[in-house]
Amino acid sequence: MKIESFGASDVGLIRLNNEDVWAQIPTLKCFLLADGMGGHRAGEVAASETILYLCRKIKETAKRAPSLDEWPEIIRHCIQKANEWVYNLAITDKDKEGMGTTLCLALQLDHTLLYAHVGDSRIYRIRKGRITPLTRDHSLRSDLIAKGELDEALAPSFPLKNVITRAIGTQKMVTPEIKTCPVESEDLFLLCSDGLTDPLGDEMILATIEENETLEEMTNDLIFKAKTSGGDDNITLVFFRVTD
Repeated sequence: MKIESFGASDVGLIRLNNEDVWAQIPTLKCFLLADGMGGHRAGEVAASETILYLCRKIKETAKRAPSLDEWPEIIRHCIQKANEWVYNLAITDKDKEGMGTTLCLALQLDHTLLYAHVGDSRIYRIRKGRITPLTRDHSLRSDLIAKGELDEALAPSFPLKNVITRAIGTQKMVTPEIKTCPVESEDLFLLCSDGLTDPLGDEMILATIEENETLEEMTNDLIFKAKTSGGDDNITLVFFRVTD
């Protein structure tokens, strides 16, 4: 199966620096996105170090041509090692103390998508006019909704909506959530930071996708709408479409 892709990142209207990072490994059909946090530009460091580490380790591992069944454990191990790397950077430099980052990763393996996440950056699948979140946020807000302690209708205005319960680099160990799903021709996938999903709900994201023809147009229009809806965070998104 073939892939076409497009991604972009925007600092937004309020932040002075961009702590989001995204990357792709085209030869492996692998896409990654991280949303960093921490003062003194440490969020940028956490996000960029995580992405660089993972790209390097995944490319190294791919040289031995792992089987489909091996990849989930490979990705788990790589993420845990990236977490250790960022955590050790944070505890050895006072300026980077407490830094961390979210992560989402998608790897297409023939007719299967392997995806992983930590934190509240999301992965969506758009198929036949429907948008489906493939990930559930590792956040206080998401946990309260799952427990029935917060009405989903009130979630956008929840005051602690940005409190995440898992991140890369903030603790010595992290547990990434790793899953697989079948891929069909014309499936469209979206990786994005909360700078997109906080101001725009799922239905607005879907409507914007359907209003545009190309992945670049979709990306630019979504960034524009996120900025006009507040733009108080960095906005990053990566689309990829699968075709026969």
